[in-house]
Amino acid sequence: MLEALFEEFNTAFDKSKVSIESLKKNLSVFSNILLYGAGSAGIAFLHYLRKYDITPSAFIDGDQKKWGTKCEGIDVLSPESIIKTFGENILVIVTINTDGKRYCKSFDEALRIGGHTGVHKRLKELGIRNIVDYTFFRNCYELFLGDEYNLPSCSDVYLMKEKKDNLKEVFEMLTDDFSKETYYKIVKFRMLDDSIEIPTLKQDYQYFEPELYKPIQNETFVDCGAFNGISLRTFLSLNKAFSRYYAFEPDSTNFKALSQYVSTLTEETRNKIELFECAVEHRAGVDTLYKLEGPGSFMSSLGKEPVKTIDIDNALNGNKATYIKMNIEGSELEAIKGCSETIKKYKPILAVAAYHKTWDLWEIPLLVKTMFSGYKVYLRSYMNHISFVYYFIPEGREQK
Repeated sequence: MLEALFEEFNTAFDKSKVSIESLKKNLSVFSNILLYGAGSAGIAFLHYLRKYDITPSAFIDGDQKKWGTKCEGIDVLSPESIIKTFGENILVIVTINTDGKRYCKSFDEALRIGGHTGVHKRLKELGIRNIVDYTFFRNCYELFLGDEYNLPSCSDVYLMKEKKDNLKEVFEMLTDDFSKETYYKIVKFRMLDDSIEIPTLKQDYQYFEPELYKPIQNETFVDCGAFNGISLRTFLSLNKAFSRYYAFEPDSTNFKALSQYVSTLTEETRNKIELFECAVEHRAGVDTLYKLEGPGSFMSSLGKEPVKTIDIDNALNGNKATYIKMNIEGSELEAIKGCSETIKKYKPILAVAAYHKTWDLWEIPLLVKTMFSGYKVYLRSYMNHISFVYYFIPEGREQK
């Protein structure tokens, strides 16, 4: 099945590939290029462009708190100020990681049709005529070589081609047909057909798919990337009785929101909760965080905020874990290595996001297979191609 997909990709590659020269030619007709969305996707896309001497003039953002600040050395402006500041001969590239459903095959078509309907509509009402989603540029394969930054919609297809055997191995590891269909369509989306519809579930129970595992009364949940408590809320709604909850969140703004939420819980519940203001990696130390004060904060050399790192084995100090969730913006592989003793000893369920880096799609399940035995592997997607999670269910916890 995957073999045929790779053969089709090889046949279509030269026709679908957009060169850097063609990209620059398309952009050269505009006096200024602006990026809408000064978040993780915008930061990543900015650096990919800068690598080839394409320099956007500013960010635009809908968040009023960001207006008048700088992001990666360029101004963040309000949408209303753009025409007055730069005139009409501009191109706005929408760089937000939402599930746009319109895919275009030519630059002219992309400008004409658009994708993120609400954003495009607002900008057009302000007199901005030329708007395109950053996902249009995903076929400029050279732009994303090496996958240096987190941009789930734009994969390193050269690496996927090189790792064909790994991709095929993971496909065979998947337990159910739904996982196999989801996986196949994610690979096809990345390499060949960005109009394909990937089976997508509601986000209500993301990280807690009830049809996959048996609940237990003494669940001990390890929440890596706890954000503002969103996973804790879901966990508590599903587990009226539980043993312990450990949360790890490095962004100080998010951690404050998490702490405030925990403070509203009953004393009995609070006594079962332990919060760590640090990042999860393979060992304890200090690293730099690119702080976004919201979803998407990530560990990177681009970051300016030193944060403590810890490994789960040390944080738990030998204590039990029955369920480990990880969504830590590309640090999942290292974090898994840092909880190897906990996993070997207690065989917890693992729910691991695998969409931040191209190679996570195959390296995360292959790492779990190499290091640990007795797991069944499932894959579920929650935002088409943008957000998907591997569930590793140990023997004895799977639903029949």
